[in-house]
Amino acid sequence: MNSKLFGVAVTFVLIALVAPAQEPAKPKFSVKIVDDKEVIVNLEDSGAVDPTKRINFAGNAFQQGNFYLNISTIDNRMLHLSHFPSFMIDGRFLQDGQGGRFEAAKALPDGPGGKKRFGTTTTCVIDDIRITQVLELHPSKAKGPGKKRLSNNVLVSYSLENKGARVHNVGVRTYMDTYVIDNDGCLYAAPVTHPGRVLDGMVLEGKVLPPYLQMLQRPDLKNPGYVAHLTLNVGSRYEKATKLVLTRHGAGFGGWDMPAMIAGGDSAIGIFWPVKELKVGDKRDVAYVYGEGIAITAESEGRYQMSLGGSFEPGKVCTISAVIADPALGQTMTLELPKGMQRVEGREVQPVTALSEDNEYSTVLWKARVVEPGQHTIRIRSSTGVTQTKIVTVTAEK
Repeated sequence: MNSKLFGVAVTFVLIALVAPAQEPAKPKFSVKIVDDKEVIVNLEDSGAVDPTKRINFAGNAFQQGNFYLNISTIDNRMLHLSHFPSFMIDGRFLQDGQGGRFEAAKALPDGPGGKKRFGTTTTCVIDDIRITQVLELHPSKAKGPGKKRLSNNVLVSYSLENKGARVHNVGVRTYMDTYVIDNDGCLYAAPVTHPGRVLDGMVLEGKVLPPYLQMLQRPDLKNPGYVAHLTLNVGSRYEKATKLVLTRHGAGFGGWDMPAMIAGGDSAIGIFWPVKELKVGDKRDVAYVYGEGIAITAESEGRYQMSLGGSFEPGKVCTISAVIADPALGQTMTLELPKGMQRVEGREVQPVTALSEDNEYSTVLWKARVVEPGQHTIRIRSSTGVTQTKIVTVTAEK
């Protein structure tokens, strides 16, 4: 062999032996994240709750022998006179205090995580029907972005449970002798359904039933004085009243139905939940909120914002989080991942930690990884009934 050619061959072999093997280029991925449907959750708007009690209320069935209820402003100005809850049970009209066995009122227990609850619970048993009244401090809608929700309302609820061995037909009615600050004949406004009008002597039901009713210290929409609010929509946990009757005090005594009458200086209102069949073991929950502000639904408690972070390239770790404003009692968050992803850290279902004095939000966090490219639907379900979804599409670039 020609010595020059041999030298070239040896040199080539040596170079081939010492040259590092080139690794194949790692695939690159593009990641696109979109909401399944537009979900706008402004935690500042939803508002953390200022727990400071800004309304006075009391209930004491042990002493009164009925579902006693009194609500006033924090400086003890009156927001109503009497409340008269009544019940229609199998055709019998029973006004508060007419029959039944009352149990002593109890303070509400603390919620999960030691969250303080302010209010009372009282129970009355009428034949087979166990009726429990709960009075609880309840927040208003925030007055603007960045504003906290004030605790200036009272949630009034009645739970009716059939403890007997047969079906019963049960209805609920609350009759309120209305009074605002110094006016025993306060009139009303319903800005959503009756804009620009002062209301008196009428029935509100069906399409004209408002989500909330205002009670005016003065019958002047431009200068109403103090305005109290009766909120009917308290959320899916409770039945919403189906009828309001604006009337004169006295019209609600003696019978289930009451006529609409001009107040004539002494107004009153009837709040109705219709008679319904209550099967053995079934329970029916009805409620309204009364106080200084417009209440938001129970589902609005525990509103959250879903966020994604980290890397969604296959094999790398990403983060999935929910930031919760004003956690609801016992609220939990559930993460649902598709087959193309796996959870790395955090339980599938996690409780929401109660807020401390120093924190306005609570955070639930998971870590996960994408196993293979494709379209991945990620869901966080809240026990309050709200679900947020994000779709992550991971595509290998050619």
